[in-house]
Amino acid sequence: MKTLLTLILLVTFISARAQKFSGKIEGHNKGEMDIVLTMFGFEKLVKIGTLSAIGDFEIDLSSDPTGMLTAEDREFYIDRLVYGFQYVCGNPDDFPEGEPKIARDAGFIALWANNQWEGSIFPVTDEKLRLWMEDDGYNDAVEASFYKVLLVTEDVELRKQCNNSNYYDDKNVEVNLDYDIRLKKGLNLVEYQLQSVYKTDPEIRASFPDKVKITNAGENPPIIWMASYFW
Repeated sequence: MKTLLTLILLVTFISARAQKFSGKIEGHNKGEMDIVLTMFGFEKLVKIGTLSAIGDFEIDLSSDPTGMLTAEDREFYIDRLVYGFQYVCGNPDDFPEGEPKIARDAGFIALWANNQWEGSIFPVTDEKLRLWMEDDGYNDAVEASFYKVLLVTEDVELRKQCNNSNYYDDKNVEVNLDYDIRLKKGLNLVEYQLQSVYKTDPEIRASFPDKVKITNAGENPPIIWMASYFW
C-alpha cells in the first residue's frame, strides 16, 4: 500500500443544495482529479465530482448509479440496510426492513487520476476525526461528526434506538445508537454524530464513541472537507 505523505484541508463550504456540494481545497497542487466511489470495484467506478488543478471541487450525489449494475452485480453488491451503516445494532434483526437487499456502503470518497486511486476525501466537522477515521485503534475519537455516502435502492425512513458494544480492557462497553434518518433512492450523504466518547487508557487503545446519532446531513452541513494523498 502506498504511504500517506500529504494532508491538505480546506474548508469552508461554498454551497450545498440538495445533494450538490462545492468548495475549495487550499494548497491543492496534484493536478485535476475525478472524485469517485469504488463501491462496485475499480472496473465500475461511480464518478460523483471533480477536483480542479487549483483545488476547486464539485460533488453531485443526485444520480442513481444502480443503473450500471447487471442483475448479477446487484446480487453481489447490494445488501441489507443494516450492513450499509458504519454502526449497527447488536442484533441486526432489530432493523425493520427485514431481509430484502436494498443498500450499499459507498466506502471511501476516492480521488482518481492517472488511472489509479491517488487519495481520499474525509468530510468531518473536526480535523481530529480525519486521523481517527484512518486508524481508530491509535487515534482518539472526538465529539464531532463525520459523513459517509450510502446507496439505497428504495426510499427509506428509519427511526430506531438500539445498543451495541465495544470491547475494551476485558469488558464490553455499551454503545448507544440512535437512527433518525430519511433516505431517498440513490446516493445519500449520512451524518454520524459522535455525541459521547468513552475515554480509554491510550496504552491499551484509543478512545472511541459510545453514543452515536445517525441522521441526514441536512442542507448546509458545516463540513470540513479534508483530502489525504498517497504521495
